[in-house]
Amino acid sequence: MRTIIINSSNYVPDSGNTYIYEFPSQIKFNENHKIGVSAVSIYNSTFNITAKRGNNVLTFAWNADTTTSFTFTIPDGYYSVSQINEFLQQQFILNNLYVVNTAGQYVYFYEVLTNSTRYSVQLNSFFLPTSAQATTLGYTKPSSATWNYPATSKTPQLTFGATFGDLVGFEAGTYPSAIQTSNQEFLSTKSPKLNVVDNYVMTCNMISNADYSIPSDILFTIPLTAGIGSLINVTPAAVILNHIAGNHYKQIVIKFFSQNFEPLELNDTELTLTLVISDDKDREVQKLSS
Repeated sequence: MRTIIINSSNYVPDSGNTYIYEFPSQIKFNENHKIGVSAVSIYNSTFNITAKRGNNVLTFAWNADTTTSFTFTIPDGYYSVSQINEFLQQQFILNNLYVVNTAGQYVYFYEVLTNSTRYSVQLNSFFLPTSAQATTLGYTKPSSATWNYPATSKTPQLTFGATFGDLVGFEAGTYPSAIQTSNQEFLSTKSPKLNVVDNYVMTCNMISNADYSIPSDILFTIPLTAGIGSLINVTPAAVILNHIAGNHYKQIVIKFFSQNFEPLELNDTELTLTLVISDDKDREVQKLSS
C-alpha cells in the first residue's frame, strides 16, 4: 500500500475546485489497483450568494409620491438572514430610503428576518406614511432625500428570482405583489436553504465506476459538519477503496463538487488529502520506461 499526500501546493490557480498531483514518471495501473481516502482536511469556504449562482440581485420598489425602482446587487459572500437584512439597510441608507424618528433612530420600511418558531424566513413590508401621518409619528426625511411622502400610505415591494427565492424559502416573485396601504407579512412557503452546499463530493480521474455511479469518477464525499470558515477533518474508520481504471497515468486529478455535482468555488484552497493506493495481488506499481 502506498501513500500520497495532496495539499494546497497542488491547487490549480483560478480553477476553484481542482488539484493535480504529478507522478515522477508515467505509471501503469491495472484492474487490480485501488485508490481510497484515508484522511482529509479542508475548510468549509463556499459562498451561498454569488453572481455565478445568479442569486445576488434584488429589485426594490420605493412607492412614495412616485414609484422609484432600485437594483441592489449583493457582493459574493456567505450571508445569514440577518446579514441579508443588514445589506438591505445599507442600501436604504445609501439611497435615502428611510426616515428618522424622534429618538434619532433610522426607521426602515422593509425587513428580512428569521421566524424560528415557524422555521421560516419572514418578509415584512411596512407602509410609508402620508405627510400628515409622518408628522404624527414624529418622522423626518433625510435632508438629501428627493422623494416626498405619498398621498395615501403605500408599502414598498421587493422582487427576486428563483435562485434567491430558494435560499430564503420563497417562490420567485414580488412581495407584496401589489402596493398595499397597510403593513404586510410573508412567511416562506418552503424550507430556507441558506447552506446551499451540504457536502463536498470529490472526484478522481483514475476512477471509472460507470456501472455504479453518476458521475462515474466519485472518490469520496465530505459532509460539511461545521459552519462557514471551519476546518472539516474526516478520517474514515475504514478506507473505502475504488478500483482504478487500468491505464497509464502521469497525474492524479482531484476535483470538488457540491452534492448536486456543481463545480465548487473554494475560497480557501488549503487542503491536506491523504490517498492510499493498493494492489489486490500485491503487484508492484509498474513504472514505464521513458
